[in-house]
Amino acid sequence: MPPKGNAAPLRFGSDGYRGVIGDTFCWEQVARLTAGVAQYLRAHGTPAGASIPIGYDTRFLAPHYARAVYHALRAEGFAPLLAASFCPSPYLSFAVKRMNAPLGIMLTASHNPARYLGFKLKGSEGGSALPELNSDVEKYAADAKPDYDYTLAFSVNDYETFDLRREYEDGMRAHACGMLEYAKFKLGIDFVRGATAHLYLQALEAMGVGFTALNTARDPNFAGGKPEPIPEQLGALMQWVGDNGAGAFGAAFDGDGDRLGLIDENRQFVPPEDIFAICLLHLVEARGMRGRVIKSVSFSSLIDRICAALSLELCEVPVGFKHSTRELIKPGALMAGEESGGFGFGFHLPERDALLALIIVLCAMAEKGAALCELRDEVAARFGHPFFHREDIALHSAEEATRVRGLIAQMKNEPKLIGLEGARLSELDGVKLHFAEGFLLLRFSGTEPLVRIYCEHLDEGSEIALIGRTKAFLGLARG
Repeated sequence: MPPKGNAAPLRFGSDGYRGVIGDTFCWEQVARLTAGVAQYLRAHGTPAGASIPIGYDTRFLAPHYARAVYHALRAEGFAPLLAASFCPSPYLSFAVKRMNAPLGIMLTASHNPARYLGFKLKGSEGGSALPELNSDVEKYAADAKPDYDYTLAFSVNDYETFDLRREYEDGMRAHACGMLEYAKFKLGIDFVRGATAHLYLQALEAMGVGFTALNTARDPNFAGGKPEPIPEQLGALMQWVGDNGAGAFGAAFDGDGDRLGLIDENRQFVPPEDIFAICLLHLVEARGMRGRVIKSVSFSSLIDRICAALSLELCEVPVGFKHSTRELIKPGALMAGEESGGFGFGFHLPERDALLALIIVLCAMAEKGAALCELRDEVAARFGHPFFHREDIALHSAEEATRVRGLIAQMKNEPKLIGLEGARLSELDGVKLHFAEGFLLLRFSGTEPLVRIYCEHLDEGSEIALIGRTKAFLGLARG
């Protein structure tokens, strides 16, 4: 049965509510969130019997929590539909849009370690729930005292389901280029034991893309790691690339399929800004597409230089893809991206979709007859090659947090204190100092007691040095 835990505050982070299974993620919390959703729907005039799609990833108890939410929504008078199998988050967003549903609910903790599970909302637009939807559900859930029967999740086996996998595959095929089916790739794809093996694998096969599949079997423990496409988690994929000789390269998704990572033919991890750049250049220069480009405040200034060179409008938004979703639903949006490897496309859905991003990269390679590393070299030659570093630093007390906030306020007014002369200040999300070679950004987490420090610089090593000076000024240079 879903474990009971503590009564942690119900607060949505950058993309949904997340907690430790059996502790801060427990049935009491999920029941209150579901009651908050029901109250939100009624407050916005959603008719009784409205369909609400529910998805879930491969984590421990995720299917059972999804079933419990299903029964709770039925008790509230709605008509929930359960995904026919494990599914990626972008697929749930696709289903919300295709079904004209008022919202969707996804049980996933995305790229986080196995002990976590999460409750994500997807808006009627087919993307991450906008901030006002999240805040309304938060407000309603705070006072909720539901009494749903969660045991039904374990005793009932008959559910109304939805299955739009074929339609999703057709949508992906419509966004591919003609050259893709003729390309011969030496490609390995790491499905990280997550939900993408239950949809993305079949979609790529149906499109005729040749690849070797790695880590397709479900493992709620993710082999002791976490399902995140970052270098520290991609050792097996890097080994595969090395073992398969010249021309081999790799791709990896995160646990719920909204983030993409790549390994090039030189066994080098491809940073998100390079993936974004390759996609954007292909869309504009090969397909003749135009439109507004959206990026999170922590994402690379490489995007700024490309947009300036191509005369594309650029919009910077706070961290959290819900802010990009708001921009993507506006007319004229082309592409959005964030520092963590999520990419969305205005001609598809206002949502991150790692499969579509991979397809566009493969199309760029196929149409140019170029290796991934060659496309990266072209980007660097045209627009420069920035170096990026980020550190998350825990704050051990409220007093320390207050002290650090005061020093950041001093630093933003006198950037020369950390060796930055004439930096331009932005406070869209945290404190960001722009300078000719890059930027420095400091943000406090909204859900954890820590400060995040990001830095990008055109001179290798300077980004780490600047973060070091910043930590020293803030008294956070711990041994």
